This record gives sequence, structure tokens and C-alpha cells, in this order.
Amino acid sequence: MLPTISDWDLVDQASLESFPASDPPAWGSHHAAPSAATVAPDHASASRARRAARIALWGLAGSVVLGGLIVLGVKLRR
Repeated sequence: MLPTISDWDLVDQASLESFPASDPPAWGSHHAAPSAATVAPDHASASRARRAARIALWGLAGSVVLGGLIVLGVKLRR
């Protein structure tokens, strides 16, 4: 069964009446106030800093080991 014009009118009217409630606010809206759900807690930034320090430390340790192996290989080839 095909929809009639009156069915479409009801749908269009309902859509127009619910328009503001049917659209969520845009991301980055300057009207939205920060809340606990949208702002990261302070421990998250501290955790990121610890993770970055740990990655840097492993990178430094890997560089030292690789450098030592290169020096050892050069000495053994002589």
C-alpha cells in the first residue's frame, strides 16, 4: 500500500514540531557548559605524563643497548 499525501503531511508536521528536540547539539558548541562528563579528571593528564615518561625511558634504554651492540660489532670486525 502506497502512502497517501495526508500521511506524509502528518509525518512532516510531527517532524517540524519536534525539530529542536530531535537535533543534538553540535560538537564543540560554545553554548555547552563543561560538566563532569565532558571534562577529563586531573589524574588522566598525570597518567598520560607517566606513560610518556615510560616510553621515553624505554626509547633511551633501547638506544643505549643498540649503540652498545653496534660498538661491539665494530670492535669484533677489526
